Amino acid sequence: LYKAIQSAPSGNNRQPYRFIFVKDAAKRREIAEKACHQEFISEAPVLMVATCEKGRAFDVAIAVDHMILAATDAGLGTCWIGWFERDVMRKILDIPEDKEIPIMVTIGYADEKPPVKERKPISELIHVI
Repeated sequence: LYKAIQSAPSGNNRQPYRFIFVKDAAKRREIAEKACHQEFISEAPVLMVATCEKGRAFDVAIAVDHMILAATDAGLGTCWIGWFERDVMRKILDIPEDKEIPIMVTIGYADEKPPVKERKPISELIHVI
């Protein structure tokens, strides 16, 4: 997963992000209780917290997407989390004020395998001229 993040493209190859992988169970519980109020976060063995320079969340999204594709390829389950209290998260993980915290992702082995969701036909999504 780390290599997928490192390999992701970014504007001018600036790589304006840093990723915190929270493996400590007590720290994940604290995040779930104080910053997210979403218990499933503490159940995942790893929580990835993405930080970046202000205004560079698009670069983070590209890197996170690369990481998620690599995780899926490795048989892992992931979940994007965008709803959380960023100021509380900043204090818990000692993230500087000059950094944004755009997204978190839980990483682990899924307890279930939901059926594949129906997707729109390609013809509705892509137009070639």
